[in-house]
Amino acid sequence: MAEPLIVLDPQAQKSLQAQIREKVIQGIISGSIPPGHKMPSSRRMAEQLGVARNTVVLAYQQLVDDGFLLTRERSGFYVNEAIQQQGLISHTGSVEATAGSDDDRDFWRSHCNAVSVSRRALQPRPANWLQYPFPFVSNEYDPRLYPGAEWRECTRDIYSAREVAQWAPLGANEDDRQLLEQICTRLLPRRGIYVEPGQILLTSGLQQACYLLGQLLLGGKRSLGMVLPACAETEEIFRRTGARIEALPQDGDGPLIGEELQNSDCWFLQPNAHNPTAVTTTLERRRALLRAAAVRGAVIIENDCEHEFCYHGSPLPPLKSMSGGRSVIYLYQFPKIIDPGMQLTFIVGPKPVIQRLRALRYTLRERMPPINQRLLAKFVASGHLDAATFRITQQLRERWVALGEALLYYLPKLKVRRASCGTACWLQLPEAVDADQLQQRAEQEGLLVETVQGSNTLRIGFSSIEAEKIEAGVRLLAQLINSEVSATEETLETATGRRLSADDLRAEFPGAVLLGTNTLGESYRIELMPDGTMLGYSRNDVDVDETDTGRWWLEGDLWVRQWRNWSYGRKASFYVVAEEHRIKWFNSAGKLIDTAILVHE
Repeated sequence: MAEPLIVLDPQAQKSLQAQIREKVIQGIISGSIPPGHKMPSSRRMAEQLGVARNTVVLAYQQLVDDGFLLTRERSGFYVNEAIQQQGLISHTGSVEATAGSDDDRDFWRSHCNAVSVSRRALQPRPANWLQYPFPFVSNEYDPRLYPGAEWRECTRDIYSAREVAQWAPLGANEDDRQLLEQICTRLLPRRGIYVEPGQILLTSGLQQACYLLGQLLLGGKRSLGMVLPACAETEEIFRRTGARIEALPQDGDGPLIGEELQNSDCWFLQPNAHNPTAVTTTLERRRALLRAAAVRGAVIIENDCEHEFCYHGSPLPPLKSMSGGRSVIYLYQFPKIIDPGMQLTFIVGPKPVIQRLRALRYTLRERMPPINQRLLAKFVASGHLDAATFRITQQLRERWVALGEALLYYLPKLKVRRASCGTACWLQLPEAVDADQLQQRAEQEGLLVETVQGSNTLRIGFSSIEAEKIEAGVRLLAQLINSEVSATEETLETATGRRLSADDLRAEFPGAVLLGTNTLGESYRIELMPDGTMLGYSRNDVDVDETDTGRWWLEGDLWVRQWRNWSYGRKASFYVVAEEHRIKWFNSAGKLIDTAILVHE
């Protein structure tokens, strides 16, 4: 009876011995292998499964040690009947429960409060998402980047008798002193924040931190201002604490200081690479927000995430470190790509606030286990966090650059917001393209992207996809988008303006300057030299310039250009239409590619 229940997977990460043991336990618990049943001999089981007899013997012996099997002299192995007597197995009542399922549903419906949750939250990405060819998902990590060897080293260290004696006796509401010291002396000073251990509280995740702050600061008639769309889980948690959410408008520089902000008692801000819109709040807007908070008497909750993954220049200072930061409560979650299992978050605030939050945390009886706290303290103290952050940042920067290049090359007309830090960008789709339908079609092609509730956009993450796969994935995404664009879009044949011939191009382009904004929101300037060379300049969100050189020439009525590095250094040909100072680029198929302003200096 037991043999059909055991099907081994040679490709699984678990050993064959562990698989046999688990399958037998599943059969016993489910009742498929009844109490008192005699198990096949180790020799017979090994022959049927195609494994070494010793593998089965060891699995059987462990099942005996765990109490699932019993041995009888000269008879073999039997299922322990005491398991059923202990209430671990129940074969009765299943038919009755099925027959009365409608009544049960009505019964429990009358006793449960209504629960509202985003339908999108109930539709998780595929369990095997990492095996898809193009996993452009956010808030996930790439196992290839995980510093596993470093974590194993720290795990060995914390199990020494001396270490155990330090972290094991921690009280029910204490935080590990070593970890607090590492945060105070190594992590926060790099962000310009200097506090004492008594001003820090550890939580088991960003969600718990937001729940505690919502319970302490909000509820009743108090309102929370936050930019929408926001992270769905964070918004939902604050709503459940009784807060009234006030949607804050924002532009490319960050949240706008308007009536919505002034009417809010507390503001939840994410200045660096806002999730999901990828807006980075400028330094001047940060100063203005702090001034406005001082006038309003508002509290700011600052979620400072992924600032360590910076690919251009240095990250802007957090609000907490700036003049006027006394009213700021600072949140930081260790990156999932470094710490996927713990997701520890810490709160920085005044001591009276931290004391009250600690009391609230105690009522929940939920805190980060002491062993995990000490493990993370060791990881930071040993320098592994710094080394892993540096190494991972280099890898992510390659992907960040590759994604930017691919979007510029294959989707030059679309609006993309890509911050200089973080692990995802924001792609605004054309009106003719439905984001949800596009997501479904993309998944069928092996391409995973995420939609953003309430907007016709995609969030494209790059932390889980290798750099060499990004171009092919974006090319496929561009094909799907272009196939759905309305046929009424302007083409070379229907374009308004004057189509430039080769003679026009020779007369007007030498010495001209092209001005525009690319799909990444970066302003650019291209100088077309009379000798056929080009000089290009672009400026990103942190005012860092990028330059490149190239050459341009004519092939019939086609204007041709080729950069050294930009656009993969590939040759591209365009027909050009001029409409006053504005020019439009059309490819050889007559499709509109981009627009720019043509000036002469």
